Amino acid sequence: MNKLPTVKAILNTPSIFEGFTFEDMVTVGRVNAEQATSTCMINAQKDYMKNHGWSDMKNLEGFLNKWSKLESQVRRKFEEAEEIASVL
Repeated sequence: MNKLPTVKAILNTPSIFEGFTFEDMVTVGRVNAEQATSTCMINAQKDYMKNHGWSDMKNLEGFLNKWSKLESQVRRKFEEAEEIASVL
């Protein structure tokens, strides 16, 4: 299986606002953790499939398990940023 993107790379997905990442946007309260997770994971999956094709699909169960764990880690990080936004 090809290496999945890192949590840090996904958190640093550029937003539609020039110079801001999705992590920045959650921290300042422009988007919530669920919106950021959904958008970033969809983009990461598109990039992964474009760069690695379907070669990993021979081990689909393993791929889905690892992808699910990655998504959980990303969601946790965005939720932490959301907590910071609620305090600010």
